[in-house]
Amino acid sequence: MTWIVIFFSATILYGVSLTESSAQTPEQLAQLNAISPAQQEAILSQLGGQAVQAEQQPLEFQEVVPGAEGGSVEEENAQVVLEEAIERLEEMREEEACSFFRPVLSSGTRWSSTPLCLEPFGYYLFKDVPTTFAPVTNVPVPSEYVMGPGDTVNVQLFGTQNFVHGLVISREGIINFPEIGPISAVGLTFAELREVITQRVADQMIGVRSNITLGELRSIRIFVLGDVERPGSYTVSGLTTITNALFVSGGITEVGSLRQIELKRDGQTISTLDLYDLLLRGDTSADERLLPGDVIFAPPVGNTVAIAGGVRRPAIYELTEERTVDQLVELAGGFQPNADRSALKLERIVSGRGVTVHDLDLTRQLGGSETLQDGDVVQVPLNLDQLEGAVQLSGNVFQPGPYQWVEGMTLTDLIGSPESVKPESDLGYVLIRRELEPNVFVEALSTDLQAAWWRPKGIEDLNLQPRDTVYVFNLVGGGRDAAVGSLISELRAQALQNEPASVVNIGGEVRAPGEYPLESGMTVMDLIRAGGGLTESAYLRDAELIRSDGVGNGDFLDMQVLSVNLGGVISGGDTSGVGVDFPLSPNDILGVRALPSTGFGGIMELEGEVIFPGSYPFQTGETLSSVLERAGGLTAQAFSGGSLFLRQDLAEREAQQLEDLATRIENDITARAMASVDSGPLLSVGQALVARLRGIVPTGRLAIDLDGILASDNQNTDLILKDGDTLLVPQTSQEVSVMGEVQYPTSHFYQENLSREDYINLSGGVNSQADERMIYIVRASGEVVGTQGSRWFFSRGQMGDVLPGDTVVVPVETPIQNLTFWSNVTQIMYNVAIATAALNAF
Repeated sequence: MTWIVIFFSATILYGVSLTESSAQTPEQLAQLNAISPAQQEAILSQLGGQAVQAEQQPLEFQEVVPGAEGGSVEEENAQVVLEEAIERLEEMREEEACSFFRPVLSSGTRWSSTPLCLEPFGYYLFKDVPTTFAPVTNVPVPSEYVMGPGDTVNVQLFGTQNFVHGLVISREGIINFPEIGPISAVGLTFAELREVITQRVADQMIGVRSNITLGELRSIRIFVLGDVERPGSYTVSGLTTITNALFVSGGITEVGSLRQIELKRDGQTISTLDLYDLLLRGDTSADERLLPGDVIFAPPVGNTVAIAGGVRRPAIYELTEERTVDQLVELAGGFQPNADRSALKLERIVSGRGVTVHDLDLTRQLGGSETLQDGDVVQVPLNLDQLEGAVQLSGNVFQPGPYQWVEGMTLTDLIGSPESVKPESDLGYVLIRRELEPNVFVEALSTDLQAAWWRPKGIEDLNLQPRDTVYVFNLVGGGRDAAVGSLISELRAQALQNEPASVVNIGGEVRAPGEYPLESGMTVMDLIRAGGGLTESAYLRDAELIRSDGVGNGDFLDMQVLSVNLGGVISGGDTSGVGVDFPLSPNDILGVRALPSTGFGGIMELEGEVIFPGSYPFQTGETLSSVLERAGGLTAQAFSGGSLFLRQDLAEREAQQLEDLATRIENDITARAMASVDSGPLLSVGQALVARLRGIVPTGRLAIDLDGILASDNQNTDLILKDGDTLLVPQTSQEVSVMGEVQYPTSHFYQENLSREDYINLSGGVNSQADERMIYIVRASGEVVGTQGSRWFFSRGQMGDVLPGDTVVVPVETPIQNLTFWSNVTQIMYNVAIATAALNAF
């Protein structure tokens, strides 16, 4: 029978198409194609398709070349179907791996969403048995071994004669012993035969003693039949038992019985082996040794029941003499400690009607005497994960965990002293989660643990109830989010429809801002306590309490903003207006403002030639000259004109400007390269330029006239400081540096009568790559003096004289004509290099 699948979204004949972008492997496609047509039909029908009979070629899941007949929509739909088909195939394999004797329960019942995936007990004994069987002959032979034709007896004689004889029992059961004669071994055990030979040797051979052992044992032919993996006839050792023979045949199948394995001899059943005795009790007394012609027969499995849940060995068990639930639990190893013995479920098949369920309470006297039937399923639930008669201590304590609850128990009975809590604990806010109704409704309480220690049995020393959870928080390291968040989630879940959850919020100048559970009678002061208390910068005179009063115009809730005076927190404060004892409502938000600026502006660093260098805090609006005056001013060796002033926000701004410039140059180079045929040199130079730009580390230098700042009394010409500013004042400089496109970039001793060109000549003159029109001077203060200005740097008019500490820069002439910002790029590179060199000099 073959099939064509018709999907709702597209018709796909003879297969499911797959684009090259699919993640399915050839192995997965082969797996789909390998399953039976019935399984293919089942999978595809579950995925929303229909299967109709047709005399066409078989349904095939295959990979096709994109662009083939079918179109993109069909390919996309087919791809989705194929992915779901592979996923469903994996699910089917998992269901098959769940070898449960009642498939309807393996996928869950209507009243239980938990699948029962149980294996029949005991069959794992035969897993991974060898495919070949070699008789074991090198093991000790028990004394009760019955001798038979083909067995070899080794007799060692010593004394007046020394011989070793290997004597084989003949078909007539006779041993022909030299010098002694025939000895009958029929029906004798090995112990009896050894005694007979020893006595004959002693009687007939004077001065000779004997040592008798068994040599090679006889082989016997037996039959293993019934529900075994490989039934048939087997030749095995004379020491073989029933279990050995079962292993020879590969073991019993899952439709065979483990409890009624029959040993037949001459057409009669002489014994029955119950493998449960071997597996559960280690009893091998029924594991009979086999004789030639014996038949081992494994009948079909008998009545089976399953037990799942809170037992030690959940599985499917075969019953023989067991009849009741108690006996089934005993087979399963007994209950687990957390099993709920009062709420067992017995699922039973009712012929022609489905499945029924019975509740069993094994805590009652006759609860476990319920008679079992074939196909029953017993589910043993676990106890609810909750405390009974106990309270839970959690958080920043030395010994968290459950504690016994006693009548009248208070918080200080649980946490008796400061030695019980860890350092940095928030003693002002201890949270208690209380269950008003188990697993249904909860509420929150809190108290001041420090006050409870001061006044035991007082109002702060709350009475505890069973199942309470007490949280002690770490004020410094946090740790509130998990416990508080979980409790808030519960409060939100139990809130009735159209009613607010019992949650409030605090933010601003508190140590632990966030959401907190609203307690009965909670006030503003309680919320501040929950938030860890106010910070030192909290503004006490005016905090905002935002409230949604629940009264609206039909479209939205009205909101009130209340001014709260927190002065009552500090003794003697102003208590006018709404105070800290104001009661809170659900969804209230308290915002604690920070104090207005205290005048602290930040800290700046003074280094180099300053009388008292170091870190100097300054007030908001304070100027550089003021801080220098506090530092004692400059030393006699200070070179104020070469001072280096660094500002953090300027460094960040320069970094962003450099990145923007590199990006624009990169785009400009790319556009010009695409428009030019011979763009190789252009790309090479441009990429090197962009790489150098992105490798620059900005210093954040601000060019200042320190001499002018110190000489002027005008506040407007002074520099207002920012947090993180740094002033580096070098010693007096006597050199002039020349860098860029010269023959030998270096520094020269300053001579007042030398010009810019003179210093360039001292460095060997310009080279062939120099742009002589763009030569400029960078003053020691950071000013750029040249024939053209730059929007990136401060410029003061035309070229001036060369001064001590100056740097003469000869830029490179670009081979790229009219490149955007080329002159600015070279200026940036050289000036940042100069600033970096000056910074590294300190």
